[in-house]
Amino acid sequence: MKPLMYSQLDANIYNIGWRREGNEIKYYKNNTDNGQQSFYCLTWTIQFPHDQDTCFFAHFYPYTYTDLQCYLLSVAKNPIQSQFCKLRTLCRSLAGNTVYLLTITNPSPTPHEAAAKKAVVLSARVHPGESNASWIMKGFLDFILSNSPDAQLLRDIFVFKVVPMLNPDGVIVGNYRCSLAGRDLNRHYKTILKESFPCIWHTRNMIKR
Repeated sequence: MKPLMYSQLDANIYNIGWRREGNEIKYYKNNTDNGQQSFYCLTWTIQFPHDQDTCFFAHFYPYTYTDLQCYLLSVAKNPIQSQFCKLRTLCRSLAGNTVYLLTITNPSPTPHEAAAKKAVVLSARVHPGESNASWIMKGFLDFILSNSPDAQLLRDIFVFKVVPMLNPDGVIVGNYRCSLAGRDLNRHYKTILKESFPCIWHTRNMIKR
């Protein structure tokens, strides 16, 4: 839980990115005695590395919507990976951002064998602040798209349906848990409100299909 810091000068001069920094780290509940609503505080001390610098702080190593788009573009341009990984739009979010869907499987010799494959569904970033989920998803995709014998066997046996960023609006605007509508999407998988929760509605329908 140690905070992360990014120094623009360190990045420009030394090519140093996000790193764990800080001392005297405390995480505590306040307003516990006066009857008001309690909040949780994170406090720490930091010594900035340079004068005239701009620094940023984060809870986890960031992984942005742009990071995802750059990664998916590299997969789409890869002549080998693009043979067994198909990228398409699952839907548009409330703000009009693309929710991506990857279908990963090796081509089957016959349509009957293709239809017999079981599906494995994975998704990440329903809670935007949990950027560590995107790093785990990247690790999974790096593996399943590789030429590892295990990865090739899994692609022979299964069809992987992957939604790598389920809540792009929340990621872009910096929400921690909610969508653009201010809702925790994990609590709305039974919704019939397609326009209010398009990402969940289309993911559920994809799973049913």
